[in-house]
Amino acid sequence: MTRYSCLCALAFSANLLVATGAQADTSADAVEASARDYLTDLYQQQNPGAQIDVQINPVSTRLRLPDCAAPLVAEAPRGSGSRITTRVSCDAPQHWALFVTAKVAILHQVIVTRRPVSRGETLSQADIESRLLDISDETRGYYQAPEDVIGRSASRHLPNDTILNGGMLTDANLIERGDSLIIEVRNGALHLRAQGTALEDGQAGEQIRVRNDRSGQEIKAIVVARGLVHPISR
Repeated sequence: MTRYSCLCALAFSANLLVATGAQADTSADAVEASARDYLTDLYQQQNPGAQIDVQINPVSTRLRLPDCAAPLVAEAPRGSGSRITTRVSCDAPQHWALFVTAKVAILHQVIVTRRPVSRGETLSQADIESRLLDISDETRGYYQAPEDVIGRSASRHLPNDTILNGGMLTDANLIERGDSLIIEVRNGALHLRAQGTALEDGQAGEQIRVRNDRSGQEIKAIVVARGLVHPISR
């Protein structure tokens, strides 16, 4: 090879290195931002009124991802609860895809106990409070309004700071076994009342056994209100 040919070859190699180095790459920051924006919008739509906090696990800066001619595309996340994975991809000019993991916090005002509550206790305003908490892992649901839990009974022991859900509460009994009550018969304009005694606990709309105190007869009746039942016609 002549000296001239050698110089030409070196110049060509130098130009190739410059061209390769000049090709833009998609930065790790861009991938993280795409995943974060997508997940924030998605969880905000699914949880109106909540505060969404998305923490992306850092993408390695050592990855060389070709530049993308269009906005990066993120896909519906995989996994459940607060730890999820989303796929970020580019279609052109060169197709590539990368899985990004993240931790998502969904902060909502929820109703929690402010003291230990024993099984069977009826909740009052003094027993609960509203707090801003992460509910991303609360798969059994939660309450947001105090009126949804006040007046209901605990179906089991509830420690302090418990996020309340439907499985923890029952409607309070309007009638307790042994309570004195009124047995009311309604037939058009005719209203008859008799004094009775509850033989079972009962919630609104439930059927219980009661005893007519005057006749001693045991009958079945529907709980209408506190201390009031309507007998079931035979």
